Amino acid sequence: LEAVGRGDLKAHPEIIDNLQTIINLLPNLNQEDLVRSMIVKTNDMMAAIYLASIIRTVIALHDLINNKIRYGDDGAEKPKPPAPAKVVEEEKKEESAKAGESDKKDEAKS
Repeated sequence: LEAVGRGDLKAHPEIIDNLQTIINLLPNLNQEDLVRSMIVKTNDMMAAIYLASIIRTVIALHDLINNKIRYGDDGAEKPKPPAPAKVVEEEKKEESAKAGESDKKDEAKS
């Protein structure tokens, strides 16, 4: 095509005819409805990508905070903090209730 454009070669009529057919079959992309729908679709995709990026960032920050709590600044794993007194009292009550139930079952069997 470059040689034909420069005038070094003669244009072959079948090739020119095929090129005209290909160009004529291309859709008209200058229609207002098509342009508007492409803009809307592109904006929707960009919004989805933006939202996914924000979610990914929040999850990464959450993991970073959890690691900071677990390992601290020095990188050594910290022991788990003791349970609050209220939780410990409830666990003792549950254990004593279970022990009381098992004692009643033992008495009923004998």
